[in-house]
Amino acid sequence: MRRPMDRHAAWPALAATATVLATACTLHTDLLRQPPPERWNPALNTHPDSAAFQALLDRYVREGLPGVVLLVRTPQGQWNGASGYASIEASERMLPTHLHHVASVTKMYLATAVMLLVQDGVLDLDARVSRYLPEPLLSQIPNGAEVTVRHLVGHTSGIPDFGQVQAYDLDFMNDPLGSYPAERLLGYLRGQSAKFAPGTGWFYSNVNYVLLALIVDRVAGTSHARVISERILRPRGLGATFYKTGAGYPTPPGLVSSYTETAGRLFNVSDQAVHAADVFIGNAGLIASSADLAAFVEALLGGRLVGPEALAEMTRGNRYFSGYGLGLSIWNTRYGAAIGHDGGSTGTLCTVRHFPDSHATLVLLVNSGQGTATREAFLRLWRDAVQTALGRR
Repeated sequence: MRRPMDRHAAWPALAATATVLATACTLHTDLLRQPPPERWNPALNTHPDSAAFQALLDRYVREGLPGVVLLVRTPQGQWNGASGYASIEASERMLPTHLHHVASVTKMYLATAVMLLVQDGVLDLDARVSRYLPEPLLSQIPNGAEVTVRHLVGHTSGIPDFGQVQAYDLDFMNDPLGSYPAERLLGYLRGQSAKFAPGTGWFYSNVNYVLLALIVDRVAGTSHARVISERILRPRGLGATFYKTGAGYPTPPGLVSSYTETAGRLFNVSDQAVHAADVFIGNAGLIASSADLAAFVEALLGGRLVGPEALAEMTRGNRYFSGYGLGLSIWNTRYGAAIGHDGGSTGTLCTVRHFPDSHATLVLLVNSGQGTATREAFLRLWRDAVQTALGRR
């Protein structure tokens, strides 16, 4: 659930080939392999640099990434391709239509649901959270009595993250497949100190989005998952996106196996990845294809999901950190602003970004996470993919 772009470290090279990787895997409870529901039509790959994109993915798979999907859409054309394996153990090749865990990318969808409810008048962005959630729940959370909905959506609440509490780390290490309902996660904050007074700084905390999920559950008259499904996924025809609902969730047909890298070896952590998707709310849990992720971010930033005032709020950075709006990351790049979100967790690294000035969208998905080597390879692959798609400037 932590943003995958936050760490930069030197690392030793991974094992070089998929054959070597297969021998390095320790199986946990692997998924029953099912093919993706539909195959990507290669005729849709019209981008003139298609061969270069494929060669790029193939190179990083040879360097050790288990499986990769890249979607590129620019005025010159589009390309959606893959390399490596969706399942090393089953020798199942990665396809562009495979489904991936997208971790914190989920936050974009919940933030959109929040803004839809704000537009409906059933949720006040500047109201204190205490209007919507009970005092006993908030009393154990630093700043719980003072924060507003806006503070949560923009990570300006000052509320610490359960992922940085030692008790949580120990519990999750000893029992990664245990039950972690929202009340238990929030309980880890008891006795912790706030990072700062609400609205006076910026700190990325998953707790903000757990609380938002609980708020939407209370004010919408239905679950936040159904709001996402009925107000976002269904109207936009995003049939290859799943969040707490849909056939087979949390293991819909076409879901990739998940891996983590330690000291240059890959280990199968599919059971942990599936469990995390199932138990976490608001901050993670979404499963989607590359094409659906691109369609969502383009619909959102194109004004086809929320109105212009809401979209302006979402895409405007705050005074303490210009790189984050309301549920959206904002990167200043040589190609102009890039807007979207990153995700990184057990067995996954991903990013979804739209470049308005270049009229371009890129989605990158890797079915491995956590290890330093994997993260560094992901960052280099992203850099190379952007340069290939948008040119060197």
